[in-house]
Amino acid sequence: MSDDSRDAELARMAAELESLARYADAQEQRAGHLQTALDSRVVIEQAVGMLAERFELTVVESFELLRRAARNSRRELRGLATEITQTRLTPDEIAAARAVG
Repeated sequence: MSDDSRDAELARMAAELESLARYADAQEQRAGHLQTALDSRVVIEQAVGMLAERFELTVVESFELLRRAARNSRRELRGLATEITQTRLTPDEIAAARAVG
């Protein structure tokens, strides 16, 4: 194999490895996003269940209450849900949303 063809083959292999590395990075980032979404869903579902029990609501009504409270207070849904799951006290945002809705 000549030096030129060996250099061309090495350049091709380097480009392929770079492409594979970018693909692996993208897949790792995607997996991270999916894990975050799953973690958010779990805490939101827990909060919805707690609100349903606390206020004798259906699951749909509890989710709407949580969503309305987050929107009205300009908070992230997950953040408010986390607060609900970590305390026995009802956050002010939930109380305000119940009064309105």
